[in-house]
Amino acid sequence: MRVLIAALGAAVLFLMFALACSTAVVTAPRSAQVEAPLEAVEPEPAAPPASVLDRIFTEAQAERGRAAYDAHCAECHGEGLGGGEMAPGLTGVAFRFRWRGLKVADIYESIESTMPPEEPDTLGDQAYIDLVAFVLRANGYPAGDRELAADPLLLQGIAVERLPP
Repeated sequence: MRVLIAALGAAVLFLMFALACSTAVVTAPRSAQVEAPLEAVEPEPAAPPASVLDRIFTEAQAERGRAAYDAHCAECHGEGLGGGEMAPGLTGVAFRFRWRGLKVADIYESIESTMPPEEPDTLGDQAYIDLVAFVLRANGYPAGDRELAADPLLLQGIAVERLPP
């Protein structure tokens, strides 16, 4: 029994020594450390936007969206986006009721898959994402300095939130 206890004790000591050695940190003396040149340090990428309040589109993009809206959507949804006999309003209560709590991807996919009614999914990714930017601006969401991309993963991560009072 003593032999077993002694062997067990030796094994524990060996494991503790091995663990101590494997976690030791070796650093060069301060005089030997070299800092990386500034060019080699890459800035961290900007965090993806999480909300429509994060300035997710540009004014220029919203203006392109306005041009696409005038050409393809205004006839049914109205000049002021207020809706018509057969088309819902795209601003105000109609917009908030329909989209609040969803994702920008939902808006994009809905427009792309249903508009124009007689020819859905025919305007191209850029026109559809520009239309999303226009509708968001028309609802009071702020523009920023980066364009919204028609990237499904990005759009799925951007929540449609209520504007602060």
